[in-house]
Amino acid sequence: MKFIGLTTKYKVTKEKLQMGISVGMIALISCISIVTVKALIESREAKDKLEADARFNELISEEETSSETEDITEPSEGAVTETAATTAENTVPSSTGEVSGETTLETLETSASSATEATTVQETTAATTTQPTFAETSVVKLVYASSELNVRSGPGTSYDIVKTIEKGSGIDVIGVTENGWYHTYNGNYVAKDLCQDEPVKVSTPTPVPQQTTAATAATTAATTTAKPTQPQPANNGVKDGMTYYGSCKITFYGPQPLGDGSYSTSTATGTTCCEGVTCAADWSIFPSGTVIYIPNDPLGGDGYYTVEDKGSGVKGDHIDIYADAGESYSTTTCEVYIVN
Repeated sequence: MKFIGLTTKYKVTKEKLQMGISVGMIALISCISIVTVKALIESREAKDKLEADARFNELISEEETSSETEDITEPSEGAVTETAATTAENTVPSSTGEVSGETTLETLETSASSATEATTVQETTAATTTQPTFAETSVVKLVYASSELNVRSGPGTSYDIVKTIEKGSGIDVIGVTENGWYHTYNGNYVAKDLCQDEPVKVSTPTPVPQQTTAATAATTAATTTAKPTQPQPANNGVKDGMTYYGSCKITFYGPQPLGDGSYSTSTATGTTCCEGVTCAADWSIFPSGTVIYIPNDPLGGDGYYTVEDKGSGVKGDHIDIYADAGESYSTTTCEVYIVN
């Protein structure tokens, strides 16, 4: 009985020992796991902190660099050059020698130049956008100035005047703006309400009746003295009903080139130039619509021409005869008669 009791007591003690060891192992493993997890968490927190510090330092560095760039751009060209030179002198030579200082100077000068160009572009853009823009409708036709007309560089009276054209002048247009301006082939603009679709009839100046006064006599004498009356030549086959004018310089012109590469054959009176018919003259001597006769027509025609055009180079005793493109004629001198 005693042996049995000892054996039972021994078995109970061994089981408790095993249980105690198991509990101890579990507690140890738990402690190791807790320590490991804590170490991992602390390591992750330390890594996050390092990344945050690095990002913060990077942001600070970018802000400082931006501030330095603004400080370099704002001074004048002289100040930038002086700052660059000082930086180059105070720079510690590296393995590349003096290249560091020169590079700094070139970089600063480039930054200053870029800033100046940017300012110029902004000013130009602001100046360009001050003028309003208008929608344009395509219209291709020939119109005529109903009065003396200013040709402007843009669709409005605030734009510069390119030139002034006379009443009756033909104008080739390619569009019309919503504010009432024609867009010409040459890229300029004319007021639509000062133009018309039909040719303008330019009235011939009515001669002023001579008055038998002392002033008129003096004027007539002065005119006669200034330009002696030329003797009327022999018949030359001239018919009755003509008045001999005298000898005139005869030149020739053709279709007038336009800015878009095309050519215009419109006259100052609104007609279309025609070889053998149209000529240009000084309207103070030969008013528009005057019919003249030139014996031995240099173009080989019947010698009758109508003054339908004029030009800045046609002054005094000068007749400019229209000839089609491709023909070449030499300047000459001919007798001129005015058909009554």
